Amino acid sequence: MGIMDIVGHSLLDNDKLHFSTTPDATPQEAWLVTLGAPLSAFNGDHVNTVATGKEAGDLRDGIAQVWGVNDRASFEDKAEWLVQEGQRAKYASLWQSIAAVDDAVQTTHPVMRALADGMFPAFFQIKARKSLDYKALGAQSGHSVPELAQLVTSSRSWVDELRKHFKAQPAQIANLVAWDAVRLVSLSRWAVQLGFIERAEFAGFAGGLKRQVQQAYADWSQVSAAYIAGGLIWRYSSEREEHLLRTNRLLLSDARSPYRSTAFR
Repeated sequence: MGIMDIVGHSLLDNDKLHFSTTPDATPQEAWLVTLGAPLSAFNGDHVNTVATGKEAGDLRDGIAQVWGVNDRASFEDKAEWLVQEGQRAKYASLWQSIAAVDDAVQTTHPVMRALADGMFPAFFQIKARKSLDYKALGAQSGHSVPELAQLVTSSRSWVDELRKHFKAQPAQIANLVAWDAVRLVSLSRWAVQLGFIERAEFAGFAGGLKRQVQQAYADWSQVSAAYIAGGLIWRYSSEREEHLLRTNRLLLSDARSPYRSTAFR
């Protein structure tokens, strides 16, 4: 993504979590807002209430450009797509390939691992070659072979971060439904603020993947881990990696984080 990705991320106000001083979410809404927190934290939106804290004009332009949503009908179409399809199946094989490379690293003796890192970094991809059919992965994910190679090569650093900070082993993240579920919540919040749907309809739309999320993960930390994986598979850059890891670590560490006050189950 180059310079535009760098500039775009530099404009994000996400050095800390943002909170509404007058939160008014019901318990049901609060759970859903917490589910959406990985994207809210990344964007600099409020993480404790349905209202985002952003100007409506900025939201309107953003979701029109990124999502193609500009009225109720287009919102309903996109929300239905996220519930029924999204990108979780599209990215499943690629996530499994990244996990296979990580397994190749973890099952290599530390001395051999150090030698390979210094002299033959491609060793681990060769070791996991049965899971790295770039042509097939590209056809399914929509990524080019150079994009896939960059993503797989870079994955070692951020998968290690998922293990270290989020206590999430790749094998524990069976699917990437969080990537779709988190975005569904945010899209529903924006739709409320822009008047595409009523506030009373928020939970019905935003909760379309709640059951699947609670079945797929053990806690909020795993939700963040799966969302990070989905976000980096969707569009990798070192800037996105840095922002996603940092903002999701804030959700784990900030004493006021909804991750601390809202039970996952």
